[in-house]
Amino acid sequence: MIRRAALVVLLAAMGWMTGGCVTTGNAPPDVGNFKGQAGQPILAKLGPPDSQASVGGGAVYRWRTSVLQNSAPTTTTTVSYASGGVPTVVPVTTFEPQTAYCTLILTVDGAGRVTDFVRDGSRQACAPLTDKLTSP
Repeated sequence: MIRRAALVVLLAAMGWMTGGCVTTGNAPPDVGNFKGQAGQPILAKLGPPDSQASVGGGAVYRWRTSVLQNSAPTTTTTVSYASGGVPTVVPVTTFEPQTAYCTLILTVDGAGRVTDFVRDGSRQACAPLTDKLTSP
C-alpha cells in the first residue's frame, strides 16, 4: 500500500513538472538528419563556432550554449510565531536555478558534406542553437 501511494505521488509530481512544457510550431529536426547535406548552409545559420579543428581532410566545428532554468520545486517548512506566540507551520516552496549546457558538434568531410552532427545536451539547452537551423 505504501509503495502504491509513493508511486502515485511520484507519477503525479512528474506530470506536474512536465505539464508546463509547451512546444510552439514545428519541433526542429534532430541534428542527425543533416548527414550528407552540404555543411556550408549549417555553418552560415549557426554562425562562427566556438572552436574548430582540421581532421583527416575535413573539419570538426563545436558550438556551446547554456540556459538557466528552474529546478523541480523544493518545499520546506518553517515555524512562525507571528500570531501571538502560537506556533504556525508555514510551507515555503523554492525553485533553485540550474544551468543546462549544450554542445553541437558538426563534422564535415573534405568535400564539405556533413559526416556527423550530434548534440550533447537536452533539447531545451540546445534550443538557442537548433532554433537557428529551422530559420529561413
